[in-house]
Amino acid sequence: MRLLNPIVILLTIICLACGVLLYIDSHNATGAAKDSGPLAEITPLPGYDEPTKSQLAPSATVFEAEAETYATENPASDTVAVSSRDISVHVSGLKNQSSTLYVAVFQSADGFPKSENSHATTTVPVASDRVDFSLSLPDSQSTAIAVFQDLNGDGKLSKNSFGLPTEPYGFSNNARSLLGPPTFSKAAFDVSENTASMDISVR
Repeated sequence: MRLLNPIVILLTIICLACGVLLYIDSHNATGAAKDSGPLAEITPLPGYDEPTKSQLAPSATVFEAEAETYATENPASDTVAVSSRDISVHVSGLKNQSSTLYVAVFQSADGFPKSENSHATTTVPVASDRVDFSLSLPDSQSTAIAVFQDLNGDGKLSKNSFGLPTEPYGFSNNARSLLGPPTFSKAAFDVSENTASMDISVR
């Protein structure tokens, strides 16, 4: 009689055992599925509270308050207080009539000497051929001043058909140019204790 191979017998037993286990597992899974309810009926675990909107994210007011606190406790390190100095300005050569003197202050050559490009402007009433006033200017700053006497009250420097001014005008340092206005560098001066006053003669 021919003997069976032990390896074949072992493999046969393993296959039978696997088949039985798969049948039992499949049967249990089907039963569990029949007992399950719809997903809509699932309730949270006991003690679970749905997070509110305030719990999910801080409100805007919290961020604003923290920002204000940080700004107060950590001021910007690059903020530098700019000191100013009062400069007395004396303008002479004006037409002796009731009018207005327009004053424009420049701190760079950009747009000089157009008043719309100036750092600051002001007006001074004119009642004689001379006016005196004071300007508060940033200390240690290169500055140029342009002035003109508005005789006709239109708020701008009047010119003739050739583009030449017909109203008295002048610049700091009494800067002049043969063709057109002087450059910023000619009219500029450094605001310091040595420039307590400025004389400007218009024509």
